[in-house]
Amino acid sequence: MVDNRNLKTESAHGFSLVELLTVMAIISVLLSVASVGISRMGQAQGVTSGVSVAEGLFTQAQRLARSRGTTARVIIHDQMMDEDTASRRRFRRLMLVVYKEVDPKTGAEAGDWSISGAPTLLPDQVYYSPELSRDQVEDGNEVPTAIHQLTSNAEDTAECHYYEFNSQGLCTIPGATFVIEGGPRPPNSERPRLGKTKNMGGFVIWRNGGTSRITDVARIEDSTNN
Repeated sequence: MVDNRNLKTESAHGFSLVELLTVMAIISVLLSVASVGISRMGQAQGVTSGVSVAEGLFTQAQRLARSRGTTARVIIHDQMMDEDTASRRRFRRLMLVVYKEVDPKTGAEAGDWSISGAPTLLPDQVYYSPELSRDQVEDGNEVPTAIHQLTSNAEDTAECHYYEFNSQGLCTIPGATFVIEGGPRPPNSERPRLGKTKNMGGFVIWRNGGTSRITDVARIEDSTNN
């Protein structure tokens, strides 16, 4: 016969306060580690998505230049004013395609730039890096800049880095690199805080408009130090 008194005594035994606190501490540590991992995963996915978005804009600019027989550019906002929230939100995230209209009678290009489509923002906490992007894949300088109008408002202008295609759809700076970084950006900094795990991505743009992705972070950094 089973001794019910012994069963009741065993089932009444619970965890001590020390054991409960230990379990809670372990759970807290595991949650902290998991949150960091999820955050890094999200930033990495943001960089990957940003590279795809940028490649799409480069394809758009190249096709526009060739179809219209004119000059087209992919431009990236690069002028921040700390007191201007909109400017800070756009800074190194806003991208768009611009082109020059062609006079159908003379075939001459207009002096001003027209905007093609709506401006595009890179994903949250993903930024274009002029420090790592180069006008040549090796021994290059920073990608050139120019003042461009960003919206239909003639006064809405800013300094922008640009990549250009001629009327044949050929890149005028073949071998240039386009690099983006992912991470939180401190209020007093132009670049995101990358930490030990550096989230970077990008591609090389060739003369014919094709791109080759750069997946090696060390290669990106080494190319700026040659």
